Amino acid sequence: MKKIIIFLAIIAISFATANAQTLDRSIQPKPAPANEIKIKDAKTFVLDNGLKVFVVEDHKLPQVLYSFDFDIYDKTYGEKAGVIDIFSEVAGTGTTSKTKSELNKSFDLIGANFGFGSNGGYAKGLTKYRSKMIELFADVLLNPIFTDEEFDLAKAQAKSGLAYVSSDPAQMIEIVSNILMYGKNHPKGEMMTTATLDNITVADIEEYYKAFIAPDNTRLVVVGDITLAEAKAEVEKYFGKWEKHEVTKYNYDMPQSPDKLRVAFVNKKGAPQSQVKICYPLDYKPYSEDAFSVSIMKNILGGGASGRLFQNLRETHSYTYGCYNQLVADDIVGYYSAAAGVKGEVTDSAIYQILYEMQRIVDSAVTEKDVAASKAFYSGDFGRRLQHPETVAAFAVAIEKYNLPADYFKNYLKGIENVTIESVQAAAKKYIHPQNAWIVVVGDEKYAASLKQYAADGKIEFYDMYGNLTDGKSTADCDCTIYYLAAAAVVLLIVFIALRRAAAKRKKK
Repeated sequence: MKKIIIFLAIIAISFATANAQTLDRSIQPKPAPANEIKIKDAKTFVLDNGLKVFVVEDHKLPQVLYSFDFDIYDKTYGEKAGVIDIFSEVAGTGTTSKTKSELNKSFDLIGANFGFGSNGGYAKGLTKYRSKMIELFADVLLNPIFTDEEFDLAKAQAKSGLAYVSSDPAQMIEIVSNILMYGKNHPKGEMMTTATLDNITVADIEEYYKAFIAPDNTRLVVVGDITLAEAKAEVEKYFGKWEKHEVTKYNYDMPQSPDKLRVAFVNKKGAPQSQVKICYPLDYKPYSEDAFSVSIMKNILGGGASGRLFQNLRETHSYTYGCYNQLVADDIVGYYSAAAGVKGEVTDSAIYQILYEMQRIVDSAVTEKDVAASKAFYSGDFGRRLQHPETVAAFAVAIEKYNLPADYFKNYLKGIENVTIESVQAAAKKYIHPQNAWIVVVGDEKYAASLKQYAADGKIEFYDMYGNLTDGKSTADCDCTIYYLAAAAVVLLIVFIALRRAAAKRKKK
């Protein structure tokens, strides 16, 4: 017996040694081909008024989510810019039958959460209270009331936020970048100011609701411990009589990228750091044919700590805590941006390195290792998202909204797997334009002169925080006394409104 055991051991050792001699551990094993993912299909139906409903049954937990998504068509408001922001603040603060406190108390009594804004709303709570929950939310959605008290409070808070912007370079660069990319007469470039806020009335908020909130402009997602039959009965009961009406669509010219590199500088006197952004608009729609290649490409360039921008500006040169990029799809107009907050004295060097990395990914093919790492990231992220039933419902909405193939998300991993080095470079050539961009900087003016080298015409264009051209002297200084005084006045107004509200409650009692 002992001899047999020794003989088998010798065979095993010999087999292992033979395998070790032929195995090349420097070669990364190829992943197995991606299979179609088994994703539960959402069940859908449409009410006579046009309300589209998507139901995903998930009986693991005794809870239900109702989520509303509105198709809002962007429009400009000119001298009343800020209507959408104020609507988002006052929406859901009361109905024709319930005050704000009564409404909140009603949701609290059943342990439910809810929210309502310009893009949609939601209500989430326990299954046993779902009928009461959807009844309450139907009241919020169909019978809103916008009181002077809540309206004044929302405007005061908005003014307080504007006062803070002048002391925050990160917000300043967002505002100026949007104005430069889209223009002030485009919905995405229009800016709310204290003056435009003063022009807005409650009637404007009511008009916004009437214009855009309609059943045939809305998708309702129902997820959780509920059956299709139950969902149908409840939705029909509470939303079946919601009257539909035509929602106006607005069209705008596609914003164009600069025909050459331009440098825009906002002087933030005394700022130790510079906020830097290289950006331009793009005609890039959600779920474009090259979306998978675009995702891999932008992740390699600047999607995280392993991205080239991060590795270059932080790890190699220590210019910043982080540098990232975005390539955002949008129904109207998308955009690309690469941004970082850098030490003031290296502003010009940081811009050079960002432009260098943008040009490098256009000119040179990425490596197979880079592509494989990004594929693994997106595949893993997709798998984690599938753990939430809300994701399945979101997939169903996207398929309907963008007319995608029914199996689009079931074949998501195949789409990622099919990305190649060549398709990544093709995406870079199509969307990365380092020579046709805005270089926007918010920082101390003493660093501006060194940036002339990047402007195609050798000129620095100075702007204020509202996107207006200046001579470089009208600046957003660190001495923001006037804005602090304005903020203090707004705070006092908010306190006054709160005291008036408390007094009204006491009087009511």
